[in-house]
Amino acid sequence: MSLKDKFSANPELAFDGFSKLPESLVPASVKFMKFPGRYMKFDDTTDNKHFDWKDFKAAIDRYPALDLANFLFRSTAISQADATVSVMAKKIATFLDDVLRAGVDLHELETNIEATFTHLNEKREKGVADFYPSTEEGRSSWECRLWFALPNEYLRNYFSCMVTTIKLDANIEDEESWVLQGSTTQDFSATVDSLKVYVSKDFKGLYI
Repeated sequence: MSLKDKFSANPELAFDGFSKLPESLVPASVKFMKFPGRYMKFDDTTDNKHFDWKDFKAAIDRYPALDLANFLFRSTAISQADATVSVMAKKIATFLDDVLRAGVDLHELETNIEATFTHLNEKREKGVADFYPSTEEGRSSWECRLWFALPNEYLRNYFSCMVTTIKLDANIEDEESWVLQGSTTQDFSATVDSLKVYVSKDFKGLYI
């Protein structure tokens, strides 16, 4: 089975999941993650893929049913010379928590993001991250795709799902040199896009 066929058959596999949901809500979360997973674009020449935010947001905007509600999309660019991986993870986690009210422990959020950056090759093998050379000499980047599923204390019949992509760019030229630790220092920049949505426990995925 080709990479494209694999993710077409199992679109939820394109995002790395972090869930705090009780077992009763897990089936609905898996069904929901097929939705953004269908908006992966594939490059047949490189086997790379990336998430199409434009088409996904358009699909969310026209979604006709009440089993999704209260969409909130935010984006930011973070750039810092001589930053460590840990510092970048903290800045990204703080953005997600402050702007989207992520509802997850900030330290845990930082830890998950840092673990993504320090295991990029494993994440690529898993299918949730892709390497991209840059048009700028001496630089390259990774697109990392994550989703967070959290209970909603105010709306018991809904849970929060946060679909997130992080494009991490650095003055690293080739894929093999992206061997990062928390203390690794580079001229990092990151583009973070995230959409938070409330998903009904009865989500059926009829319109995806």
